Amino acid sequence: MPKFSLNNQVIVIAGGSQGLGKEFARKFFQEGSNNTVVVVSRSRTKLQKAVCDITGEKESLELTNGFRTTTNGASSLVYAVCDLAEYEQVEKLQELLESCSLVPTIVKLCAGGSTPGLFKDLKGHDLELGVKVNYMTCVNLAHVAVRHWPCAHLVFFSSEVAFFPFIGYSQYAPLKQSIKALVAILRQECPQQRISCVYPGNFDSEGYVLENQTKPSITKEIEGASDAIPCEECSNRIVRFLKWGYDDITTDFIGWFLMCTDMGLNKQNNVSIGWPLQWVLGVICNLIVVPIYMLICKFQIRSWHKALEKQA
Repeated sequence: MPKFSLNNQVIVIAGGSQGLGKEFARKFFQEGSNNTVVVVSRSRTKLQKAVCDITGEKESLELTNGFRTTTNGASSLVYAVCDLAEYEQVEKLQELLESCSLVPTIVKLCAGGSTPGLFKDLKGHDLELGVKVNYMTCVNLAHVAVRHWPCAHLVFFSSEVAFFPFIGYSQYAPLKQSIKALVAILRQECPQQRISCVYPGNFDSEGYVLENQTKPSITKEIEGASDAIPCEECSNRIVRFLKWGYDDITTDFIGWFLMCTDMGLNKQNNVSIGWPLQWVLGVICNLIVVPIYMLICKFQIRSWHKALEKQA
């Protein structure tokens, strides 16, 4: 399996116009050497701004058939407009990269976003967007990568709620659990390919600000006090774990603990820090801690419903 490095890479970053995707693009461009970084998103305006922010240039460069990589050790940063939820557009992206003689060595599937809310209050558009942004963008690009770039390191981005879905995340958590399942299957089907999965907790980004605008009070109550870490610190932790060879990564202690509770006897190919301890703690927690905590959550949700009924 290839070792993770910030140097001599061709990186495709889905969702590279903001948040963690943009931060990874900055890291590879500014801290690495001899890299070609391709940031991908639906919005040309956001992509142009992101590239200019990172490079410090007034104009950004779009990936075209005439693009040529640098050979003097400097890194290149370009953008490609693509709606990754549309499979035909992803195929065109692959053809464009091929025409530029670019074979990705790392693919980061960062695209995603949450619209918290009660299931009955969400619009049909919200549900459809959740499927497209949080799953289809991921599965489409992963499928093309497995078919055309079998040596590329795939880095999927799920969420801590994949281990513990709860009220308010119906538009988001089921899709993040789907990514977790997809990763398990791909590790069986593509043993020659390094496949990592990151389960981030809260981190400060544009998406996090929007998420808190619609998040129900009961969701915040169950989440508890969880300060969002800076986006740069979040990416630094992920890079550090990838360099150490771990492929199941959490970004805070809560995420690591929740992963423990998810590790049953049927756990497949888990490569996370302290996994033997996680397995032991998972057994103990599922016997003692989890049942008590679930009773507390049940009480919180029941009390919330009663408060709503009184207000009605």
